[in-house]
Amino acid sequence: MISIERCPGRQADVNSYLLSDIENVIVVELLRNSAEAEELADHVEATGKRLMEVFISHGHPDHYIGAGVIHRRFPDTPIKVASSEIRDDIVRFSVWMETVGWLDTGPHMKPRSDRNPLGFDYASLISALTEPFLSLPLEASRIHVQYDYAPCECGHMSTMFIPEQRVFFAFDFLYNRVHAWCGPGVDKRAIQNWMESLDGIRQRTPTGGWTFYCGHGAEGDERLITAMKHYLQTFVAVTSASETPNAALTKMKELVQEFAQDDFLLPHSVNFHVNETPLTAVT
Repeated sequence: MISIERCPGRQADVNSYLLSDIENVIVVELLRNSAEAEELADHVEATGKRLMEVFISHGHPDHYIGAGVIHRRFPDTPIKVASSEIRDDIVRFSVWMETVGWLDTGPHMKPRSDRNPLGFDYASLISALTEPFLSLPLEASRIHVQYDYAPCECGHMSTMFIPEQRVFFAFDFLYNRVHAWCGPGVDKRAIQNWMESLDGIRQRTPTGGWTFYCGHGAEGDERLITAMKHYLQTFVAVTSASETPNAALTKMKELVQEFAQDDFLLPHSVNFHVNETPLTAVT
């Protein structure tokens, strides 16, 4: 049986996960900053287990900025994504973040180039899976990977599941009591795709007893899917009806109370959907 440990980050309320057997561990998601990634690396070392592989679900920075630290600490461990398209998303997002100054506090995570020779070589150090699963040496412990989703919260998304344990890693398809990213790159068509993908995930897990692990927030049962769809429907209704970002922000905080990230993820999302001159989309 695969052991699952959630390692919640502080910045962006994002999660990393440790999946392990008796002697080996896989790290899934790498947090939003290098300081927290150092803590994650310390924790992996403290397990005394061999780090076999690192997996990143999609190309948003709160899931991969720790890659520089993890590669330095575990240089022989491969960093994997589900497809070359996800790796390309990571490269594009990193280039965009550099242009707007979002990587100034982590210059080693700027894409390597002639201008940044000490940057991170995303294209070489991150590779796509050659088979649609991760595996630990224990018998029958394959972790299935799926990535044929329509563009939604990110241009290309992946999920993982362990059917024998009724475990589904939805990553950023599910936020639990955290405001979702509906900012640049996530238009209303993408939100519709998101909701349809949630329906597909629910159909793929028709029987009870499944545990769903989120990109942001704690794990839970199938009620998380219903709650996520309701959140997205509320967001679309509020931003479509609001004349100003401020009005939409106020209304969302009124309707969706005590959710984390109302000072970052929510304002960026509202500004993109309500502003007459929204932030440039990242595709």
